[in-house]
Amino acid sequence: MAHSSPSMQPSVQLPSPQPLDDQPGLEVVPHDNLPEVRPKEEPKFYLSPAQYQNQKIVLGEDYPQVFDGNGEIEVGSPASTEKGTLPPVSKSYQRRKWWIIGGTACAVVAIVVGVTLGVVLSLKARNNDGNAAINGTSGPETIRQGSKLSAAGWRKANGNVERYLFYLDPQGQIRRSRSITGKGNSTSTWEVLPVLDLEATNGTSLAATIALHGTDYNPQTALFYEADRKVFGAMFNQARQPNILIDNVSGGYSRGFADLAMGNAANLAAYWPYVVAQHETGDIIQVDHMLGDDLVPTEDWYVQNLNITAYEGSSLCIVPTSSNFTEIKESKAYGVVYQKPNQGLAIHYPAFEPGTPDAVQLERVPETFPELYTFPPQTPMAAFAVPRGSNENDSLVDIYLVIKSYTRKFAVWFSENSSSWREEFPAVFQEVDEDSDIACSTLAVTNMDWEGKEVPLERGEVRCYFQRNGTVVEVAFEGLIWTEVGAVPIP
Repeated sequence: MAHSSPSMQPSVQLPSPQPLDDQPGLEVVPHDNLPEVRPKEEPKFYLSPAQYQNQKIVLGEDYPQVFDGNGEIEVGSPASTEKGTLPPVSKSYQRRKWWIIGGTACAVVAIVVGVTLGVVLSLKARNNDGNAAINGTSGPETIRQGSKLSAAGWRKANGNVERYLFYLDPQGQIRRSRSITGKGNSTSTWEVLPVLDLEATNGTSLAATIALHGTDYNPQTALFYEADRKVFGAMFNQARQPNILIDNVSGGYSRGFADLAMGNAANLAAYWPYVVAQHETGDIIQVDHMLGDDLVPTEDWYVQNLNITAYEGSSLCIVPTSSNFTEIKESKAYGVVYQKPNQGLAIHYPAFEPGTPDAVQLERVPETFPELYTFPPQTPMAAFAVPRGSNENDSLVDIYLVIKSYTRKFAVWFSENSSSWREEFPAVFQEVDEDSDIACSTLAVTNMDWEGKEVPLERGEVRCYFQRNGTVVEVAFEGLIWTEVGAVPIP
């Protein structure tokens, strides 16, 4: 039974990101061409032309306005004629000697050289400070310590991967950063987007996901968040107007509760088209975004009680159990990960009714998580799926869980080919803030993209995010190897 969502909240349209200030670089010029003295400005630092061209070649049309890994270097986008880069290479950038006659001329040159040296030393010092931020001396100011984190991504037509990371600032406002990872490239280029004018608090739970379908949802990024113990969804879609729409998905569904009121410290999780939250009774409630013919998104929501009782404030995850979107939707090929009241871990698979023989389930999903293991109350965790084989007709996946153990470090639990669960402690997760959240992104899939083609889940596209000394660190899982990509440049 489908349910039409209650009356929409007033549409909220936020201003488009404004370009970063275009500040000129510093260059040495002959004394007879010195500019007039201007008020002192904070120096800006830019990528060299060679670095810029390198990144531009890799990222093509997706090259955004960004900060480097230390939050210092600014560049512009091709749409603004490479705004923010150094001027074209000219003789003033080549090594040359100036023979200046006269004390006054020498003094001018000395001043210019001194300023240049000061900027170079300042840049070096700031780079050292930026590296120190990830190693323990200082951190960013626009993300709160212990912030909730959520990430989602998709592969564009040109092969680049676009990801969004959502987090909270010290005032409790929801912020987001966007990255582009070039095809075949492991590094990410980031930009910080304008703060979101959404009702939130320091404890707001966040759950991001991405819908793909045709040209109207190419993509639609959805952020689900909690406000006043209700679930709201913010939809970001540049192909539709308004391009940011807020919807209350909590009320009026008559499924055994008068309203979807979230419990204390309750969390959210999402993977399109599903969202889960913990009701104030302790049960896990699932919200489905209803899909029409050919699995086209609609404006309707269907809400149901999964009749699962979780630990109060349990972290939640949704993980696909198929690489095929049609199976994820029509065959309920996904799992809901939660912490049980005894602090153990469990995965609920809606595709299998109670009493389904283990042999049937083990063809597609791992065995029951070991009862022997328990975890700290409300421990942070994330889940993602990796296609099991290279056979295009094989939609099976392996499930990975990243969860904080009693060692206060993140462990990775995985089950390959539906075998028994195994635990490992990758080096990339060994230095983690005690109150850090964890977010991992499984890229979006669809039965029909902008070209009418199916987009299945692919290998080597997983990214996870956590805080180390307040700084958000990005790590990648490619094949069987975990690598540290670097710090996410949040100012």
